[in-house]
Amino acid sequence: MFIAAALQANGTGHLTSVDSLRWQRTDPSPHEVLEKAGLRDWVTLDANYSTYTWFLKAEIEKHLDPSGAVQPVYDFIFLDGAKNWTTDGLAVILAERLLRPGGWLLLDDLGWTYGKAGRRSQHYDIRLEQLSDEELEQPHLQAIFDLLIRTNPAFDRFRIQDDWWGWARKAPVQTRRNRGGVLSRRPLPTGASAEPAGAAAEPAGVRPRLRRLRDGVWRRLPAGARRRIRSLMGKPPHH
Repeated sequence: MFIAAALQANGTGHLTSVDSLRWQRTDPSPHEVLEKAGLRDWVTLDANYSTYTWFLKAEIEKHLDPSGAVQPVYDFIFLDGAKNWTTDGLAVILAERLLRPGGWLLLDDLGWTYGKAGRRSQHYDIRLEQLSDEELEQPHLQAIFDLLIRTNPAFDRFRIQDDWWGWARKAPVQTRRNRGGVLSRRPLPTGASAEPAGAAAEPAGVRPRLRRLRDGVWRRLPAGARRRIRSLMGKPPHH
């Protein structure tokens, strides 16, 4: 409601609010609340899927260009979800692909843990007795923010607010150095160069350092992984 009211006050924008088809909101329904507030035209309520990760999957499919790159469409994504590493860890990876450069990703409940769920035996679809002590005690969203968002080079600014809200801005200017994680990269046609058109020359010594880094990573891979990578690249096995 607050986001929709802000859009109305600004006179521009549109909110898509995603929920699960597994639950019906009534007395009053979200549609009734928006209608009474005069905000119905500013919001699309989407409950087509069981999870918001499937919604994000559908959005990525919808916005793939012919080269296989995802065209970002959102300026702001607020994740207020399951508070679970498995679900929301995937969600932030997918969300980054759909977030425009300069846009913000926001998570709340950074400090929440399953131990704070009280005497309940289940939180959403997670049965608490099936979790390890570590999974019960550690804040899942804090781990997601620290390990998946802060380490993603696509984001350049971070802010923790009131020890509960985590903000991350996607860099306004996207370069080959901050295109995000492995899922954010544009596949290259066969024989194409990885260098962007018109790219400035790299400082002396950069390429040798990158080659050494690449070779060091390659040497640490298990033999089976190296064979698999070579087969995907169409190269003969190397023993």
